[in-house]
Amino acid sequence: MHRIQKILSIMGVFSRRECEKLLLKNKIKINNKNAVIGSKVDINDVITVNNKKYIVTEDLLKLEIKAIAYHKRCGEIVSKKDRKTRNTVFEQLPHTTNKWINIGRLDVNTSGLLLFTNNGNLAHKLMHPSSNIDRIYQVTIKGNFNREKMILCEKGIDIGNNEIGRFTKITKDENNRYSLTLTTGKNREIRRVLEKINCNVEQLKRISYGPINLEGIKEGQYKMLNNSEIKLLLN
Repeated sequence: MHRIQKILSIMGVFSRRECEKLLLKNKIKINNKNAVIGSKVDINDVITVNNKKYIVTEDLLKLEIKAIAYHKRCGEIVSKKDRKTRNTVFEQLPHTTNKWINIGRLDVNTSGLLLFTNNGNLAHKLMHPSSNIDRIYQVTIKGNFNREKMILCEKGIDIGNNEIGRFTKITKDENNRYSLTLTTGKNREIRRVLEKINCNVEQLKRISYGPINLEGIKEGQYKMLNNSEIKLLLN
């Protein structure tokens, strides 16, 4: 048998900490009975959270950690469904017995590397602010992005909603494209920072997430990560 926090986290429903908060509020049930911190589940048990049911299957308990690197195209959205019938990245992914969980997001006008996993624990670990994982973006900037503005971006800029946007490293190549490194995944962080200094993004592409990069992956295609690459993410 397994603790309910672990199972819901593996499913990608909530992190373990979020599960504990819901358990304290009697928001989670096992087979129609209120669950508590430390409650355990077994095969065929039914977990109910916010009126949504999840069945504990044998396949789930034996689940092997898998991860995918996908090269997102501009125009695709990171959502399973879309009212506007736009293309979603999930349509391009292979079948899995559980479900693919996206590790962070890219907005509709941003291309580049997206990671997916079938393991909620890994997804939560990689997205948590304490992970401090480098995310590197290739950016074409419109406007006067001078040294003074670069220093401001490295120190951190108030981007609203009680959030500070910061680039930990800025470099420029021979084609006047910038490489920006961030360690957080705030919504539209690069665009919001640049708007605050009267610059705009013309093109934005994520080229790496921690130890994983886009090498050898064409737009609209994915690569299954091998065990060595998954271990790098776990560590």
